[in-house]
Amino acid sequence: MNRLICLGQIVAAHGIKGQVKIKTFTTSPENLIEYGTLVNQKHEPIVVNITTIKPPYSVIAFIEGVTTRNQAEILKGTQLFVFEDQLPPSSEDEVYYEKLIGQPLIANGKILAHITGVFDFGAGSFCEAKTPEGKTGTIHLSSCTVFSDKLECEEDHFLV
Repeated sequence: MNRLICLGQIVAAHGIKGQVKIKTFTTSPENLIEYGTLVNQKHEPIVVNITTIKPPYSVIAFIEGVTTRNQAEILKGTQLFVFEDQLPPSSEDEVYYEKLIGQPLIANGKILAHITGVFDFGAGSFCEAKTPEGKTGTIHLSSCTVFSDKLECEEDHFLV
């Protein structure tokens, strides 16, 4: 199955001519349009023309067909995806966050939980994980060693 991988999200209208601000989930903001056609959740193509790069993780852009602020405001919250096969293969020392979902969170050789999501709200990346008992907790990704098939951490860093 060819999964959708979220590369960004429209977070606000910008100006009066239909531009939007997009928070990117790529290493560099300009990479948002480097992997081919972006689509929304319904697989409908969205053509993005970046006008300004706002490091570290956002861009200002025009969306094809959007010419007014009112149209841009309606797009707030729209996620921008590519299909997984559009991405280049990851190197040995990197992993796509989407690949972590479903992987075990391990401490001292014991599975504590399984990753259910990876988020970045501006203070670094966090993983959300669910324990075998059904409790949900979080862990800061910087306190883990990330492998392609698991996360290893110190048990006291996992907050339930």
